[in-house]
Amino acid sequence: MKRIQLFMLSLLMFSIYAVEAADIAPPSEENGGPRNWVVNKAIKASPMREAASNQAKIIKRFKAGTVFDNLGCQTVQKKVWCDVQPLGGGPRGFVAYQQLRPAIAPDGAVAKGPDNSALRAGEGKFDATGELPCAQDKGQPMGQCKFGVARAGGGYATVLIHRSSERTRAIFFRMGKPIGADGSEAEGFGKFKAKKQADLNMISVGDERYEIPDAVVLGG
Repeated sequence: MKRIQLFMLSLLMFSIYAVEAADIAPPSEENGGPRNWVVNKAIKASPMREAASNQAKIIKRFKAGTVFDNLGCQTVQKKVWCDVQPLGGGPRGFVAYQQLRPAIAPDGAVAKGPDNSALRAGEGKFDATGELPCAQDKGQPMGQCKFGVARAGGGYATVLIHRSSERTRAIFFRMGKPIGADGSEAEGFGKFKAKKQADLNMISVGDERYEIPDAVVLGG
């Protein structure tokens, strides 16, 4: 009888601990948490709300597999909510933590902590250097440009391309995907476009064209 009582007491304590643990907000990216969340496969449509509350207005619903940036989580009335934004841009709002899990990058890792790849690239602290196919003007045949890549793990990287002896172009990757370049259309730069062909990232910034293999971004 005593053994059964002890077992039931242990089970109760474990249940209480599990509930309490679930109510603890995970750390933000700046504090060593995952850089990205992904909507659980079991969720058909996860609602994003304007505030951390079930009563808050729904901004949009996101299907399973959607990847978000982790902008920080908080516990509100014993429920954890995460401040998120879709990877690459989109509406920002709150999603219930129970509908999310850490996103696994193409290299099989869960990227954690701040992304310092752009800072390291600016300082010339590269993980690898070499040449890649490029063209700088409309109709120009592809040639070769020197590059350096600074990686931050989990498919996060900044590829700094030497367009000439004095000009460079930085291409930013997150979760293995090209999401933008330095400069903007408003500043007179061309529109950023990217598409994938096998393991090659075909990128254009206005008339500029670049072909960046996955191996440059992920390493290995």
